[in-house]
Amino acid sequence: MNISVPLSVLLLTCLSITQPVESSNSIDQEYKAVLWPIAQRIHEYYFEEIPPDTLMQAAARGLFAAMDPASEYEIDTDAMGASPNPRKLLASRFTTLMQVARSLDEKAFYHTPVDTLVRFGVAGMMQILDPYSVFLEKRNLDNFNIQTQGKYGGLGFRIQVVRPDSAIAVWSLLHNNTPAARAGIKSGDLILGIDGESTKDMSAGDAADKMRGDPGTPVTVTLRRAGVQDPFDLSVVREEVKMGSIAVETLFPDSTGYVKLDRFQRNCSAEVRDALMSLRAQGMKRIIFDLRGNGGGYLDEAVNIVDLFIPEERMVVFTAGRAFRDTTKYMTSEPALFSDEPLVILVNGGSASASEIVAGAIQDWDRGLVLGSTTVGKGSVQQIVNIDEYSELKLTMAAWHTPSGRSIDRRMRKDSTLVSDPETAFHTKILERVVRGGGAITPDVKGTTRQGNRLWWQLNGFASLNNQFFYYARQYRVAHPELTHAFRANENTFDEFRSFAQQRDFEYVSEAEAHVKELKEMAQDDDFEDLGDSIEQLIEQIDTAEEKHWQDNKDLILWRLTYAVLEKAYGVHHAESYNAEVDPQVLEARTLLANLLDYEHWFQVEEIGIGSDDTIAQDDESIDAK
Repeated sequence: MNISVPLSVLLLTCLSITQPVESSNSIDQEYKAVLWPIAQRIHEYYFEEIPPDTLMQAAARGLFAAMDPASEYEIDTDAMGASPNPRKLLASRFTTLMQVARSLDEKAFYHTPVDTLVRFGVAGMMQILDPYSVFLEKRNLDNFNIQTQGKYGGLGFRIQVVRPDSAIAVWSLLHNNTPAARAGIKSGDLILGIDGESTKDMSAGDAADKMRGDPGTPVTVTLRRAGVQDPFDLSVVREEVKMGSIAVETLFPDSTGYVKLDRFQRNCSAEVRDALMSLRAQGMKRIIFDLRGNGGGYLDEAVNIVDLFIPEERMVVFTAGRAFRDTTKYMTSEPALFSDEPLVILVNGGSASASEIVAGAIQDWDRGLVLGSTTVGKGSVQQIVNIDEYSELKLTMAAWHTPSGRSIDRRMRKDSTLVSDPETAFHTKILERVVRGGGAITPDVKGTTRQGNRLWWQLNGFASLNNQFFYYARQYRVAHPELTHAFRANENTFDEFRSFAQQRDFEYVSEAEAHVKELKEMAQDDDFEDLGDSIEQLIEQIDTAEEKHWQDNKDLILWRLTYAVLEKAYGVHHAESYNAEVDPQVLEARTLLANLLDYEHWFQVEEIGIGSDDTIAQDDESIDAK
């Protein structure tokens, strides 16, 4: 049936029902409370202009996505007339959209709750924006606030779904003074129930929601623990849990201070300052600042951290966007506390946002070297706008640019005036080294990364969630009461782990074996039975090669076993301290900092990201000759 609304703007194919399932007043309320305010904010503040017709069409697509896939629509904006005033045009278009929503609510064959219908309209608008502009409802809003503010009402541990138990695992305790730790919960425990409700097949998000709550309220968890025969209950009183920003800080014997920052949450700059001051008091002469895997957070905290290393009145980052009348510049404001120590910033493909601002500023002012791999390229500014009591809009309003002028973001539209061309040459502020624009931070020095093959992938349960390291580590302390903080996995540990995995029916299937088994089945189906012996011989050869895969991955497996056992027995901080001692990029940074000549030579490479060990060696010879 075709149904039209005024101005002949809607063509809807649906089945009619005799009575509306909800009143239009409900639609009007949801529309005015959620959809229309979001449309207004996008129209006024989004970093690039979205025409009212485009925005309205996107919302309409979302509305219809909530209905029967057989429904069709067509909105003829030409028949609706135009207005020279963009705000009036937007209001006109969304008045029409509300009529569409009413028609869907009243006449569609399939009933869709009003709040769901409206939020599908919101989702339609979000789809035409950049990936960082999102509509946050209660759960995601809570998670966002936890990551940025660093505190929440809960128990104080990280969780993950594990198979084959279909349970929620206590993956790691945040620290030893959380409500969970004081109540006796241990890393490696399996949570079988929450307040009497089974966690079987429960998502990690649902489990987290059930365990979080108002500080001072109790929650009962049912646990299964390695070495304990029967499940048992523990009652824990929720508290406001503070998540630390710093994963680990340590002073190596070569007087190199190391600080790993997990997130840019409130007051993290003070944590970094205090950590570095403490390390200096212990004799620190060089600094490694690790931002790998750090997805960002508060901009002002990033600026404050750069202020620790760069003199006052120097630009850290500037923003530009449609809603900004003038370019907004963020400057250092205090004398640098750590202006002299040689500095290396570690980054990787998980470093984003505020991490890229810090790395980019340090690089552009030639204050230190960036080592690792290319960053995410998330260089846009989001502002939080309250929509109602249960939701917020995180909207991209501008792009970040480093002091040299290059844009960090590489996920905005390529035709945006806010994104610099990747091949455009910019220059660092002091030494005028060439650095390319158009997205992400390219390290001065490419770092070595840990590499594992398909065996490594399967042992970690990246697809199956059946992580062999987790299960081995949770029972290790029970099986080895002699365990101490000095534990390091060795050959015996490796052999024991293999036996343990086999007992848990772990079977490594290489890609070659998977293809050969498929070939065997095809040969049987096609009556090529005479190929059977040849295929079996091939499988035997593959088994030999798979054994080599175990040996090729031995060092990586030993590292992961050590980390997992220490994490489960003594906490994530102790595990991270161990990792800092053996991490290949940390070792590379320490080697680079230990030789001031090598460190300074990287600043002489004319273009960042260009250079090799051969180049450095040649430069060494020429300087020595002088």
